[in-house]
Amino acid sequence: MKRAFFPLLLLLCLLAPSHAEAMRKWEYVNPQEIEIRITPEKAEITAGEVATFTISIRNRTDKAVNIPFATGQRWDLAVWHYETQIYRWSQGKYWSETPHSIPVRPGVNETYKLAWRSIDRNSCALPQGDYRIVGMVMTQPRFLCSNTTRVRLLPPKLVPGKLVKVRLAQAFELDLPTFFDREAINWKIEFDYNDNRVMLIGQRQTSNTVTYVFNAERPGHVMMRLYAFPLFKDVTCSLERRSYRVEVVSGD
Repeated sequence: MKRAFFPLLLLLCLLAPSHAEAMRKWEYVNPQEIEIRITPEKAEITAGEVATFTISIRNRTDKAVNIPFATGQRWDLAVWHYETQIYRWSQGKYWSETPHSIPVRPGVNETYKLAWRSIDRNSCALPQGDYRIVGMVMTQPRFLCSNTTRVRLLPPKLVPGKLVKVRLAQAFELDLPTFFDREAINWKIEFDYNDNRVMLIGQRQTSNTVTYVFNAERPGHVMMRLYAFPLFKDVTCSLERRSYRVEVVSGD
């Protein structure tokens, strides 16, 4: 019985087409023939700002490689915070069902720029820290991924005259000069309607600036008013005044 089985199995293997023969050229791109890389424009940005990335395809061979696409979409980008994907560039976008291909010649990179604004669904700046980003080339029948790059989000900055949204329990910073018209100054901070919504938790200083670090403690809006006054003088002798509106929102 066994002697009859093995010749039959060998015959079936010889008659069956191989996997490589069954695949069509337009259906497959050999990952060994191309290199896909993603590069951030900046390694660090302030939370809430836009991060820009360049995705590139490099041909590793000495002949043109055709990259097939099932639709008008060629690129994508995903952002990860710890083990959670928090952003996908293609989400909510639509492309025509237009199969096509692009040739990538040896020595010529095919590149594209994609952007990600580092805010959440409440338009709040995302928490500071490291984020992992992966680029994708949406080849047919499966997409290919790039290397993994990282971008560090720094605490959001307060800007005069602009509403700043921060997430509950998130830190944010305020940069102020230490000189006004070449005269050394101090800053006095006052709050309207604070009710422990915003708390000053620290500061650091250089020769020209002082950075105040705050933490968002409770939901609600806060008006911050700052007065710059010369050293060893009363705050009523303020040389400059600034106002900031901060809105603290929950993470739900």
